[in-house]
Amino acid sequence: MPSFSATTGGTVAAPLGPTVGVVRPEVAQFDQPLKLACGRTLNHYQLTYETYGLLNAARDNAVLVCHALNASHHVAGVYEGEPDNVGWWDNMIGPRKPLDTERFFVVGVNNLGSCFGSTGPLSIDPETNRPYGGDFPLVTVEDWVDSQARLADRLGITQWAAVMGGSLGGMQALAWATRYPTRLRHAVVIAAAPNLSAENIAFNEVARQAILTDPEFHDGHFYDHGVKPRRGLRVARMLGHITYLSDQQMEERFGRQLREGIRFSFAPEFEIESYLRYQGEKFADYFDANTYLRITKALDYYDPAAETSGDLGAALAPAQCKFLVIAFTTDWRFPAARSREIVKALVDRKRELTYAEISAEHGHDAFLLDNPQYHAVMRAYYEQVAAASGEYSTFKFGSEVRRRVEERAAVAERADYALIASWMKHETRVLDLGCGDGSLLAYLARERDVSGYGIEIADAGVLASIRNHVNVLQSDLESGLAGFEDGSFDCVILSQTLQAMRHVEEIVAEMLRVGREAIVTFPNFGHWSHRLQILRGRMPVSESLPYQWYDTPNIHLCTVADFDAFLRERGYRIEDRAVLAKGRPVDTLPNLRGELAVYRIRRA
Repeated sequence: MPSFSATTGGTVAAPLGPTVGVVRPEVAQFDQPLKLACGRTLNHYQLTYETYGLLNAARDNAVLVCHALNASHHVAGVYEGEPDNVGWWDNMIGPRKPLDTERFFVVGVNNLGSCFGSTGPLSIDPETNRPYGGDFPLVTVEDWVDSQARLADRLGITQWAAVMGGSLGGMQALAWATRYPTRLRHAVVIAAAPNLSAENIAFNEVARQAILTDPEFHDGHFYDHGVKPRRGLRVARMLGHITYLSDQQMEERFGRQLREGIRFSFAPEFEIESYLRYQGEKFADYFDANTYLRITKALDYYDPAAETSGDLGAALAPAQCKFLVIAFTTDWRFPAARSREIVKALVDRKRELTYAEISAEHGHDAFLLDNPQYHAVMRAYYEQVAAASGEYSTFKFGSEVRRRVEERAAVAERADYALIASWMKHETRVLDLGCGDGSLLAYLARERDVSGYGIEIADAGVLASIRNHVNVLQSDLESGLAGFEDGSFDCVILSQTLQAMRHVEEIVAEMLRVGREAIVTFPNFGHWSHRLQILRGRMPVSESLPYQWYDTPNIHLCTVADFDAFLRERGYRIEDRAVLAKGRPVDTLPNLRGELAVYRIRRA
């Protein structure tokens, strides 16, 4: 059974922090035939699984954790007498951890075709009374999800609070969202992709060939010969492990370090060579070659858009749940660009969605490791999930409720928020650029029942937006809005961010391409207090421009008169304009007396 240190390059030999403690696997037997995508049928099969936490009376706090290539149902805790066998996601799941087992009932299941207890190549074929071996059918992500749905039925779970997975597990979460759209409320898709690239399929094929050409493979029936294709498994794991690590991580950890100097031999002389050989040997000890072949094929086959002529949006259209999509900056196996394909498809279908792009140095393996921002995002999101389930109570989250009440009181004092809301029709679809903590969108949702997304680049803003229950997409506005279709929003808002934009002309044009109208607010640099400070020879500092000259994020400071001229010269039409001072409209000499300008504009 693989532990945390077996599934990653880690060396953790004991649980980190609070743990679910000693756990034991359970087995569910199924006699209802399962028709597989390949055309074959499993008439009898079993699924091995573990559970953590308690299922509540409403049975609505269950979370399914789907595993990746070489992991298993052993997600958290340890086995009795095996203190070093730590669950592969123990840092994520447990009491008071991001997925808190004091709130949620968590289920980890071993997939069909695996080698850790569920029916697979090692199992006895009832027709031959011998191990299936090479005769075990090829299975798909969809087959796994279908079998998991039957396990949910067995456990009395009609709807998951969330289905969650990283890498191949994330693909299973996506498949759940489209295959059983009413049976989950949230899909948590981490370090995944909508399908494998040609390069990834190539890596998998090289790994499979290493196994298939091993003389000990015997067409998958090596059990009958009392051998194991260890050489093939070693090479397959070495190749795969390279793709899980980032170049930066390998360089920092190993570089060109030699073990004992150059000896002019083919023995492992560089530290990286020794490390990869160790990983290969360890993998060959516990993993099954037939399982490896089948799971990599399931990876290759997964492509939901294949049935919709390549249209991923159409493929994900059946989904009704909310989504959290997470990518990592150094993951080159499933790079962030692939996660953004999922995000775009979901945005095009107007699904509720949060996207976080985590800066991490560990490559694809980052989804298994500790990262403060990553775990904070997960924790905040699962607080959302809990708030929507029977586990939410003002007693348990009393301080959080008080914080929200205080924030709402503060927001109510924002005259610009109230003004923007007054310009909005009910159920307007909004894109808020540079949304910060999401407070404007939260206010508009409450006052005008708007829907849409916030765009934010700062980690702190993304985290705060999630805590405010706002759909936030982590992205750099300077890269433009190419991921959004023309006219896909009723209104695009740029609230007090204009002055920090490098390319003002481009972003305003993009706002009016994506939205039917735009709202822009900015601090008025022409206010009399700013002019007075300049006359005194100092750069202005005020409540609306609170930064010193040496630490300001502001690039383009403009006045009301400047922005009027900017719009007039480009043929944009001003629908509404308000200039505020101390929260009240200024009608006389607004360029001199106004502190904050608020515009609603359209194309002419």
